[in-house]
Amino acid sequence: MKKTYKKKLYLAVASSIMAMSFAGYAFAASTTEDDTDSMEFTLDSMVVTASRIPTKITDAKADISVITRKDIEQMHISSVEEALRTVPGVQFLNYGGNGGMNANMSGLRINGSKEIVVLVDGVRVNEFQGSDSGYFYAALTNNMDNVERVEVLRGSAGTLYGSGAKGGVINIITRKVNETKTSIDVSSGNFSTREYKLNTMGRQGKLGYNVYYDDKHSGDFKDGSGVEWKSDIDSTSAGLKLNYDITDNHKLTLSYDKTKAEFSGYDYIYHNNYSGHHDSYSLTFKDDITLSDKWSNSFTYRRSSTEGEYAQNNHSLFNADLSYTYDFISDQVTYLTNRHNVVFGVDYAAGKDDDAKEFTAHSGKYEHFKMKNTSYYIQDDWEIIPHVTLSGGLRHDRPSNSGQTGANIETHTSKSYKLSWDVTKKDNIYAGRSGFFILPSIYQITNKQYGNASLKPAFGRTSTIGYSRSFDDYNIFTFNWFETKTERGIGLTAAGYVNTKGLSRGWNAQFMTQLGEHWNANLGWSHLYQYEDEDTYSMGYSPKNLATFAVYYDYAKVKAGLDGYYFVRRVNDDYPDGWPVDNYAIFNMSASYAPTKNISIYAKANNIFDKMYSERTHVIYASGKPGDWYSMPGRSFVLGMQVNF
Repeated sequence: MKKTYKKKLYLAVASSIMAMSFAGYAFAASTTEDDTDSMEFTLDSMVVTASRIPTKITDAKADISVITRKDIEQMHISSVEEALRTVPGVQFLNYGGNGGMNANMSGLRINGSKEIVVLVDGVRVNEFQGSDSGYFYAALTNNMDNVERVEVLRGSAGTLYGSGAKGGVINIITRKVNETKTSIDVSSGNFSTREYKLNTMGRQGKLGYNVYYDDKHSGDFKDGSGVEWKSDIDSTSAGLKLNYDITDNHKLTLSYDKTKAEFSGYDYIYHNNYSGHHDSYSLTFKDDITLSDKWSNSFTYRRSSTEGEYAQNNHSLFNADLSYTYDFISDQVTYLTNRHNVVFGVDYAAGKDDDAKEFTAHSGKYEHFKMKNTSYYIQDDWEIIPHVTLSGGLRHDRPSNSGQTGANIETHTSKSYKLSWDVTKKDNIYAGRSGFFILPSIYQITNKQYGNASLKPAFGRTSTIGYSRSFDDYNIFTFNWFETKTERGIGLTAAGYVNTKGLSRGWNAQFMTQLGEHWNANLGWSHLYQYEDEDTYSMGYSPKNLATFAVYYDYAKVKAGLDGYYFVRRVNDDYPDGWPVDNYAIFNMSASYAPTKNISIYAKANNIFDKMYSERTHVIYASGKPGDWYSMPGRSFVLGMQVNF
């Protein structure tokens, strides 16, 4: 009975997708030009992450990609992870479909580095995460109805964004409150998947509001070989954002975001049941004021808290109970002239371990470990002669801790510089170098099993050469070569965290095009070599080449999209049987039909060719054997409906 139901579900979804695709041509033939909503061209959209100043992506002179609001709607993207999987140079290392083991996002790397900075509206959400900043939790990663776009800056950005910005920066931009609208989205699929989403926004005079809520569940899943994995995940996220315009040039924003996840399942590698939960919240206040056509100031305060527990039966190695509270204060001043774009300011961060611990230096006394860091930064983009710009920046970090462990964390000054040249109106090139500085996390210093009180911050630099060409208003090509040298890194051994060294080198290329009025596409290709002491990434986890693609269609009442990636593993000869497959392609498809202006019916198919693959393996460890890997989910389908009013 269960198999018959699933077959019927698959046939129904496949039929819906085919019907929606063919319907596009039928409506195209019967719809007049006045009834057609032409696609908004987004290849030259504004970005802010590269320089903290709104800039066209073609003028950013940086290795940057953007997932736009239209992209999100075309593929009915339900999480930031789904969006990032089609971005060149970005890789995830998930523990299969076990959401409990992955939490919200797991093992994210940019340019081979797990040290990244994650921002929401330009404000950090993963402070004091050390070399593990690629593992983060954010309430806004689940409900994409609240997201306007996602910007990905590849390469070191330590001068502007501080500790952790080694591999790059991800900036999640939330939607502006510029209309009154309510959206309800309900979907369901196989693997016991169901999701309910609510997003409502509006404006009353100077006051604007945005409220969102998301409830998601998923259960047991099958991988591409038909093996069933036990898993149960329940997660909710909710938030409120208020905007108040004191004047046209002075705006206040207050937002509150909260997420909660509970999970359980079975780990087939260690043959144990696991369970746990994760809760987090953040409260953010922003004050943005434009003082003149040259001067502006942005002040931000954010308090966030994360609390979680993970445990496996009869296996203390995987038992963890963590609880941290963070405060972040930032004040940024911007000065703009015809030849200078100057950004300078101060960032202050404080973190506290909410669980009191006994430290060696204070035996018998339980205390809350604390870390602080104050950073001063300045960067200037100076057009020294027409079409030639010299960029230079400095950031000085002054970290400290409460001293319970005896750890001595040094100060550091990061430097960056870049020279760019607009060779023609269509071509520009740039070359530069940027430093990074990574503070060890509270966990890496204090954890009873792996902590190292003498652990020192990581630092190094990234050299880069880039080229971009705008063939016309509808076709853009970018290329970036990079080399990152980690003069002192942070790695994990069986004995605990240690300082290391490493190197990563490669390039990213992307081509963005709009094919006529109703089609657009993004193509990317990344090449990578990476090695770092005490890091298993080079043991087959890293891609030698990673191709990404996305093609979208939008006409009349029909939207459709096809996206995915092709992974070519850099095989480690010591582990020839470490993975189920070394090269694989993943295809995802989405289609929607809007019978009325306010209703949209959609269908999604993920991993449509039911490919068996894995992003995590246990084969590389002493007790591992072929087959000991965490399989990713096989083919899955989702049907949903969105109503707007």
